[in-house]
Amino acid sequence: MNDPDLTVHVAPARSGRPPSRSRDLKPHELVRVEIRMPAAVAGPLFARACAARRPVSAVASDLLASALADDARGGMA
Repeated sequence: MNDPDLTVHVAPARSGRPPSRSRDLKPHELVRVEIRMPAAVAGPLFARACAARRPVSAVASDLLASALADDARGGMA
């Protein structure tokens, strides 16, 4: 992940705004994402972040990364 030549392609997607262009970013660059989620999902997320004494965005990012890795391995249904 520290390879200076490595880039991550971020395709435009529906986000409630007009479509934007594709972007190629370095793996360490941050992308701002605003999401709305049911309280039934937000409650446990905020509780987990509070217990870990970490920002909600960091905990959500870790959980999403884990879920996407599971999906890539065929683990998510």
